Amino acid sequence: MSRYWINLLLSLTPVICFFSSGGVLHAEILRLKATAVVDSPVVRLGDVADVLNADADQVARMEAMSLQPAPAQGRTLLITISQIRSRLQALGVDLSQLELTGKSQVRVSLKQPEQRETRTPVATQHDVKTAEEKVERALSEWVKRYFSDESHYSVTVRIHPEDIALVLKSRADSFRFPGLARTVETEQEVALKLSDSSGSSSQARIYCRLQKIPEILATKYTLNKGTVIRADDLIWIKPEQNQAGISDPRLVIGRELTRTVHQSNIVRSQDLIKVPLIRDGAIVTVSSRRGAISVKREMRARGTGGMGDPITLIALEGRDRLTATITGYNQAEVNYRPTNEIQRNSGIQFISGSSGTKRSVIRRDVGRNQAGPIIRSGGIR
Repeated sequence: MSRYWINLLLSLTPVICFFSSGGVLHAEILRLKATAVVDSPVVRLGDVADVLNADADQVARMEAMSLQPAPAQGRTLLITISQIRSRLQALGVDLSQLELTGKSQVRVSLKQPEQRETRTPVATQHDVKTAEEKVERALSEWVKRYFSDESHYSVTVRIHPEDIALVLKSRADSFRFPGLARTVETEQEVALKLSDSSGSSSQARIYCRLQKIPEILATKYTLNKGTVIRADDLIWIKPEQNQAGISDPRLVIGRELTRTVHQSNIVRSQDLIKVPLIRDGAIVTVSSRRGAISVKREMRARGTGGMGDPITLIALEGRDRLTATITGYNQAEVNYRPTNEIQRNSGIQFISGSSGTKRSVIRRDVGRNQAGPIIRSGGIR
């Protein structure tokens, strides 16, 4: 025997031993599926076909044979029966002992990843309101403690829906807001540190907004109806929740009360009127000017008004009627009229011109304090 045949025999000896020991991968029937869904990056024979009429060891080995890579997520791969034959032949399977039945091709896809469904407990509107009010009270106390200035803040809070139940079961006295910034008018996300009834610590997410609330004006002592308010009659107070008031002293000082306001009560705009310089039925001196010439006449007021207000005047005798601008206590000034409209029998001469209008505007600002008083808690100075 030549050396060539000896070497060939020696190289085939392990294969012969393997098959003689029962290692032949043999199956009577290999039935292909129509579709297959794989959950690994490799398509194996067991994914696309059922191995029949073989012992358990052969079935396991056949099913574990790798055919090709799996398709990408969301895509489909077609594997034909001829491709399977070629792959099995490459793996050393004796196709003469194998019968392939079933479909001519298999449609393979990758299994969709399982998405864990997270169910957020549904909180009722009552639970949300209760939790937010609980946090708002705690946050207000925190602001008073750590923002020790003269500013008065209002607090609004939103709580993440997932944290409603956590806030409700936690103790309000354990609430801490270490990341709260002194930022006003802008909503900020803050970590709420809290502890439950068992003492274990946890954290919730809240969204809060701080708003500065200006102090409002109130009476220093009881002021009766008809009182003209002075600066010394007022004090600053901090408003209660949703309490409206006046923060500009210029809208209060020099006005007359239409009702009695008791001590420390707020002053409301509807309780104030301009101080009437002319009252209904009063005798008014009405004047008209042109340069250094001034003519005056007494007439009766029909209505009430303050500085700068228009008022209707009628003659004491006769039917003359005109509209004038209030310029002082029981004093008014008329707008100038053209010369051809002068009434010779009225006792007062109306002369056209423009300087009178300018003079009237200047008079409207007489007695006003442009700078305004300095307001402090406990009084106005």
